Amino acid sequence: MHDISILLLFVFIVGSYIQSITGFAFGLIVMCGAGLFSLASLEVAAFSVSALSMVNAAIGLYGGVWKQVNVKNLIMYFIACTPMIAIGVYLLSYFGNNALHWLQLLLGITIIFACLMSLMKPKKDAEPSRPWVYFIFGGISGIFGGLFATSGPPISYLMYRQPIALSVIRATLLSVFFISCLLRIVIMGVGGQITLPMIWISVIGFPCVFITALLAKRYPPNISPQVIKRIALVLLLLSGVSLSVKALL
Repeated sequence: MHDISILLLFVFIVGSYIQSITGFAFGLIVMCGAGLFSLASLEVAAFSVSALSMVNAAIGLYGGVWKQVNVKNLIMYFIACTPMIAIGVYLLSYFGNNALHWLQLLLGITIIFACLMSLMKPKKDAEPSRPWVYFIFGGISGIFGGLFATSGPPISYLMYRQPIALSVIRATLLSVFFISCLLRIVIMGVGGQITLPMIWISVIGFPCVFITALLAKRYPPNISPQVIKRIALVLLLLSGVSLSVKALL
C-alpha cells in the first residue's frame, strides 16, 4: 500500500510539473499512470485528480480573474455537462466493479483521443460559436469528466477557436475545470461513493502538487514549454496505446 502511494505521488509531481509549465495534462498523466502501472484504482485516481485540479483552478481564478468568464456560454455548457458527469461517474463505478478491462480500454482510447485533439492547433473562427455548440461540447466533456476527471481537451479545443481575448479563454477554462471537478465530487458524495483512500491520497498529494507548482514557476526549465508539451503528448499517446493493448490482452 505504501509503495503504491509513493509511486502515485511521484506521478502527481510529474503531472503537476508539466501542468505548471504547459498549462495542461495533469489529469491525463495521473489517470494514465494509475491505469498503466496499476498504482491505484481508477476511481481513487479520478477523485484525486478532481480534488487537486479544483484547488489548482481556484488559485488560477484568484485575484479577479473570474470576472472575465464568459458566463452566457458557461451556463449553456453546464446544462449539458452536469447530467453527463453524473452518467460518467455511474459508468466508472459500474465498469470498475464489473469490467475492469473494458474500463482500461476506454481510458486508453480517451487518452489517445485527448492527445490527438491537443496536438491539433485550432484555428480562430471568424465568428464566436453559437450556444448549441457549447451544449454539444458540454455533453462530450461531461462524459470524460465523470469517467476519468479529464473534461479538458474537448472544451479547450473549442475555446481556443473563439475570436476572443486569451485572458477570457483562460478564465473561462479555469471556471469550467473548477465547477466540473466540484460537481463530480458533489455527485460522488451524494451517491456515497467517496471512500477514505480517495480522501487520503488527495490530502497527501496536495503538498506534492502545490510545492512542485511553486518550484516550476520559480525555476522554469530552459526548454520551450511547447517542446515539453509535445514530448508529453507523444509519451501520453504511446501510453494510451499501451494501456489499450494491455486491456485487450
